[in-house]
Amino acid sequence: MTISKRDIWTVVGVGMGGKGLLAELGINGFRLRAFDKDEAQVAGIRAAKGIHVDGRAKNFGPVELATTNVAAALEDAKVILVSVNGDDHAPLARDLAPHLRDGQIIVLIQGHFGGTLVFRKALDEAGCRAKVQLAEMDGYPYMMTVRSPDRVELTTYKEMYQLVALPASRSKAIVDEIGFAFPGLVAGPNLMQTGLADLGSVFHACGIVTNVGTAEAGKPYNFYAHNMTPSVCNLIEAVDRERVAVAKAYGIETPDVFKWLATTYNRKEMSLHWSMQANAVTHYRYSPAPNSLSHRFLVTDVGSGLVAWSSLGKVAGVATPAIDSVVHIAGALTKRNFFEEGRNLRNLGLEGRGVKEILKFVTT
Repeated sequence: MTISKRDIWTVVGVGMGGKGLLAELGINGFRLRAFDKDEAQVAGIRAAKGIHVDGRAKNFGPVELATTNVAAALEDAKVILVSVNGDDHAPLARDLAPHLRDGQIIVLIQGHFGGTLVFRKALDEAGCRAKVQLAEMDGYPYMMTVRSPDRVELTTYKEMYQLVALPASRSKAIVDEIGFAFPGLVAGPNLMQTGLADLGSVFHACGIVTNVGTAEAGKPYNFYAHNMTPSVCNLIEAVDRERVAVAKAYGIETPDVFKWLATTYNRKEMSLHWSMQANAVTHYRYSPAPNSLSHRFLVTDVGSGLVAWSSLGKVAGVATPAIDSVVHIAGALTKRNFFEEGRNLRNLGLEGRGVKEILKFVTT
């Protein structure tokens, strides 16, 4: 299937991430539709017939349809870009299931750990018979901020981010088909590689559980400038070492936090603290600052990231005390059992498999 800008690209989920996708693709001439359950997220875009864009030479991205009608949004779409929190992947899949058609490409931006596994499982449980292609990215392509319901400011691009399909053998083909829309996108080897490379889960989860008072104070603040203190960075390094150790147990080479910052943002400061402070006033200047513990920085990044790493560690015999501590604290703070509701092996469809079986499942 040959895909072009003039085919229909539908963005599902029109929060911060979805608006950024509409803006970047819109100013580059893509034919776009937008869907969100929340009328407030699409009303301004519908009224403006698109989205205003600050920070680019072109300042308006047309959107042909912005709606709460999922059937209308998906009709004849070739590419469906899903930008919702990880804990919304399964319910969204069930909502989309009756309206999907053979050949459509669905890309989760981002998948966190194994988003496509969760999405596929939910589609199957909903009785979806459409032969759709599923893929996930390991990060969001841009840095940006929402100025109003119909206006965003786009700042910087990530230099490199990965896409992996389900099955993994389709990854390169999908990148070949849609990669022209995403400079910096490369095909990753498998879901384990991308799922264990989600550094957002490390930064966000550690940063919020150690700064609960700030998140609940109701005052504006810069998440990274305020929260990335030397001691919080020590916790981040401890969680990151366990992430890398889990990956190694599965034969996965993944960059540690220092190499990732150097590759993604060209950050090469002497310490993690100084790298994060430098990013706080550049790439992360407009990063969202959580104002409650229901924010995705806690709910999604703990449930859809850290829980999966902990579960994989147990199978491989790798201890993850720092990761487990963050998950337990997040659960105590919110009165939720993230180990039960998050991406454990059962919810990923990997229960009962050993290391070799899991690897075979995600790399086939």
